[in-house]
Amino acid sequence: MARKKLLSMLQSKLAIFYCGTNGAGKSTLRGFNQDSVQVVIDSDHIAARINPQAPRLADFEAGREAIRLFRFALANQIPFSMESTLSGHSIMQRMHQAKEAGFFVRLNYVAVDKVSLNITRVAERVKTGGHFIDEATIRQRFETSRQNLLQVVPLCDEVFVYDNSAAQPQLIFCLQAQQLFGLTTHWPLWCETLRQDLLEMGYQAVD
Repeated sequence: MARKKLLSMLQSKLAIFYCGTNGAGKSTLRGFNQDSVQVVIDSDHIAARINPQAPRLADFEAGREAIRLFRFALANQIPFSMESTLSGHSIMQRMHQAKEAGFFVRLNYVAVDKVSLNITRVAERVKTGGHFIDEATIRQRFETSRQNLLQVVPLCDEVFVYDNSAAQPQLIFCLQAQQLFGLTTHWPLWCETLRQDLLEMGYQAVD
């Protein structure tokens, strides 16, 4: 009974963050997971709703709306999910605020092995009406996002790391209570590098 009560409490105050460089597959993974949350915060979708013909012209307004939704979710203790490239400090502040507000913080981080794949996918997305991100920005975020990942891991109650270099996201490993659980026999190079960094930070590998 106590376990069920705890699980119910965690689900009622769940903050899920989907992070990764542009073109990594955050929205794809979110759709794949089908989280039980009441508020989904996605600035790109908000911008498209505000200005369907030119979403990029609505980026500022969409950003403000995303912040409003985030604050609303925290103030009312509503489970939510939020997307970010994890290339700036604001998303790290959001995670910290969610943790301080008593939310159970889950990070789903998705990436690919080579930045060229991010660039290709963004270009393909533009052809079907998606938003454009210049190559230099994608390359910069590819590096910064992974660097910031190591900084936000301690803020999270659990972390799931996915590789999306192939047809669909594959869960590679997860972090819980300072332990690292490998969930596949094949580790992409970027995941193996991340694993070594986490072990150096004090996480313990569990076979």
